[in-house]
Amino acid sequence: MALNKDAAIQSTYTLHELIQAVFNEKNTDEQLEQLIGYFTQDFEMVGAAGKRIQYEQVLQLFKNNQGNIPDLKIEISDAEVIMQKDDAVLMNYTETHHKEAGTTSRRASVLLVEQEGQMYWRYLQETFLA
Repeated sequence: MALNKDAAIQSTYTLHELIQAVFNEKNTDEQLEQLIGYFTQDFEMVGAAGKRIQYEQVLQLFKNNQGNIPDLKIEISDAEVIMQKDDAVLMNYTETHHKEAGTTSRRASVLLVEQEGQMYWRYLQETFLA
């Protein structure tokens, strides 16, 4: 299965809908499992503040924040594919977090890969926007 540009873009929206649901509500074990299924076991990211974290730390971040950010609303915009190959897609998008305390935005680059016929997130780099 070659990776599809539209499916890659849609995964960005769907993944962040799951993140928002998990962070908003306590009883989201099913959504948490779906969320975890988006990532390769060797996934890593550099967060907007510059900290590098790997798969297990990302999973712990999701578990620790489950139901603990009830006012978070995540908005995705400006999603665009930068490069596409049969087994990989590199894309950028803007992610905005709306909370009662304020709004923050970041620009992100994500590498999606195909493994065993499925699309997974392999690497993510975020940068805060001024």
